[in-house]
Amino acid sequence: MRAAPPGAAADVTVHLQARPPWHDGPVSEGGQIHRSRDGADDLATVDVAWIGARDGVRIAYVDGTTFHVRADSREVWASWVPPYTVEDAAVYLLGPVLSWVLRSRGVLSLHASAVVIDGRAMAFCGPHGAGKSTIAAALSARGFPLLTDDVLALAERDRVVTAWPAFAQVRLWNDSARLLVGDASRLPRITPNWDKRAFAVATHGAGLAAEAAPLGAVFLLAPRRRGDAPRIERVEGAATFVALVKETSVNYMLDAAMRAEEFRLLSRLMAHVPMFRATPDDDPARLDEFLDKVIEVARG
Repeated sequence: MRAAPPGAAADVTVHLQARPPWHDGPVSEGGQIHRSRDGADDLATVDVAWIGARDGVRIAYVDGTTFHVRADSREVWASWVPPYTVEDAAVYLLGPVLSWVLRSRGVLSLHASAVVIDGRAMAFCGPHGAGKSTIAAALSARGFPLLTDDVLALAERDRVVTAWPAFAQVRLWNDSARLLVGDASRLPRITPNWDKRAFAVATHGAGLAAEAAPLGAVFLLAPRRRGDAPRIERVEGAATFVALVKETSVNYMLDAAMRAEEFRLLSRLMAHVPMFRATPDDDPARLDEFLDKVIEVARG
């Protein structure tokens, strides 16, 4: 995401510590989109609903951070409460909120990190904790430009799927930060209230890719294991399609029409881009061996 040049119209306008006129409207009839709950206290960790006469979507988090997205996804309002800050709000904004903006405009995006190897994007998909950010940061440290961390926007034209660059930073948990730089404290926290660390690829890696790149492969990360890992194998078919559906961004917010379009786009993606199941070893000391296999596949 880049700021609009002076005088140019922005694709999305973001208002900070502000709310739209319709923010206190009632939930639209049938407009409750999603509500996830924390098993410990049954509080809604995130509540998503259409507001008023479908003026827009409200995305409310349990920590008091709230976003309102206009129905056409061209304006976003963000508000938060102390001790949280604009940096904390940006974590949500640059993740699920802008993922919703993309999806609502018909842009397929994956819950994935990606780097560029020999001119082609290599994407790593997986749930939280699967290791996709660690892999992307480690490959960047080896000299491969970062394309994105966590949200990968894709476009398909003339049977070529293109992956778009995002931010020159990877967010890492402390264990991953220690694995890559030795001492996690060498990397700043992404905000004072979050325990993740900011791995700046301009400082510690090969920087951010300068432009979009054709998508060369998608690696679906399997749970780490010992014994017969690391390994990478080509996969296809219905099971792979289902695995890919699970890794699309904010898929819990899609209506039936958006879901149908998602299935169509994923079918085209699988027709033009090879899919691999990638199983890292549970031993962090074997990360380099896993990276070697990824590079071999990317170049093969």
